[in-house]
Amino acid sequence: MTGVKLGDGYTTKKRRTIRSYNNVRIGLGVKDREFADEFARCLAKVLVRQFIKPRLRYSDKRYVVEVGSKTLYELLKKPVNLDGLKKYIEHCEDYMAAFLEGFFDSEGCVNERGYISISNTDIGLLTYVKDLLGCLGIASTEPKLGHPQGRLIFDSREGKIYTTNKDCYHLRIRANSNTTFYRKVGFTIQRKKKRPEEYPRRRQAKPPSPSFPLLTSILHHRR
Repeated sequence: MTGVKLGDGYTTKKRRTIRSYNNVRIGLGVKDREFADEFARCLAKVLVRQFIKPRLRYSDKRYVVEVGSKTLYELLKKPVNLDGLKKYIEHCEDYMAAFLEGFFDSEGCVNERGYISISNTDIGLLTYVKDLLGCLGIASTEPKLGHPQGRLIFDSREGKIYTTNKDCYHLRIRANSNTTFYRKVGFTIQRKKKRPEEYPRRRQAKPPSPSFPLLTSILHHRR
């Protein structure tokens, strides 16, 4: 849940305090229903409540999960005190994996070739993510500048063009660690789960490259 908050999650507080009313909220608004369901399940577990059902916000077709909790708000409000959260995140490998799963669900992507990457404007946070991945035996690249401030970005899912307000950095899981990543961390979102499973099959089924006709001919005559 902490990983989600550092990604797509949000906290809000009403300026006007109403007596006997919880004026702080912790929430998430996403396109993927399974992501919202998992966040709701985690919230219910942490707050010892019954399952919190995501609602569909028709204005932007997003599933929203939102609850009031002053304790969680103080812990997760922005700017998030990452140093204060590390003792919880690093409690054990399961906690590290859960944090990374939430963060990659929020900020990660898998391209058509099966490569896993993650983007964020906080290079310090990405450096910490790299260290956590290393603790789980998952190799990754160093965080590098991907999109400088002021660059135009096209969001294919939203069909909109955005201008970056801050420098955005990228980190990629090395290909030889993909299997370890899915075994120890993985994704909640179904569309991100499919690509790495399909990619090895596509690669194995790929016919010989036509760029080397002479080599192909030699191998054919040797049979």
